[in-house]
Amino acid sequence: MFTLFYLATESTEGGFGLSSDILGSNLINLIIVIGLLVVYGGKFVGNLLEQRRNKIAQEIQEAEQKAADAAKALAEGQKNLNEAQERAKKIISDAQGTAAKVREEILAQGQKDIERMKATAVQELDSERAKVVNELKRTIAVLALEKAEQQLKNTLTDEVQGKIISRAVEQLGG
Repeated sequence: MFTLFYLATESTEGGFGLSSDILGSNLINLIIVIGLLVVYGGKFVGNLLEQRRNKIAQEIQEAEQKAADAAKALAEGQKNLNEAQERAKKIISDAQGTAAKVREEILAQGQKDIERMKATAVQELDSERAKVVNELKRTIAVLALEKAEQQLKNTLTDEVQGKIISRAVEQLGG
């Protein structure tokens, strides 16, 4: 401290002057500037730091709020996804059940249709058989009549006709 006073007061001309010791005079200037900064700038720098700290705290709080909102949205999205997956599983299960039920109904209806077609075919076959049998009976009857008529023409003479007519008249009563 003594050298500081010595540098500031010593002068060759008898008053204040400039010191040729650059390191010593710079040291004094630095001490003065630092002292002024501490005294007057402390409040200013403190206020700046306080504002910066508040701003950082606010940004951290906003980031935490956004993170909480994002987590909440993610949880809700996950819940919705799980619900959608459950609904999809239920829909698939219902569709498989319905498909099996419809398949069984179609098979049952097909079986009924097959039975009905068989019955119809049997009826048609029986009908056709009956027609053929009737046609054969008619044909046989016609052929038998023709054959009988032909035999009658060959074997029926006037004498035989007379006997037949006589017998018929006797049977009628006379």
